[in-house]
Amino acid sequence: MSTILVIDDEMSIIEVLRDVLMDEGYEVITANNGLEGLECLKVKRPDLVLCDVMMPVLDGRELCRRMSANPLYRSIPLIFMTAVHKSFNQMDCKYAALIAKPFDLDEVLDTIARFIHTAHTS
Repeated sequence: MSTILVIDDEMSIIEVLRDVLMDEGYEVITANNGLEGLECLKVKRPDLVLCDVMMPVLDGRELCRRMSANPLYRSIPLIFMTAVHKSFNQMDCKYAALIAKPFDLDEVLDTIARFIHTAHTS
């Protein structure tokens, strides 16, 4: 069973994603900001991280930079979810994909499946 870490400061988004992903057979870990997400990484290594960009305490870009700098985490695919995707570029950090908010759940599931499959076959 693949594990996904969902990081978002909006509890309603976490709840929807957790329910949908669990229905699809994924194990789901959740965090409310990037700092909590980093702590979750220390406890259980997920197969993929699904992360909001704009959050309090530690935002998604900084989480991405810290994951990229750590050899234990840099190979974990990180998918960003953001409402500000037009001004977003990959210069800040290396992420696997970008999903625009509000998102389509089928697009989220397809994107996750693509990167989970890649992670398990490499």
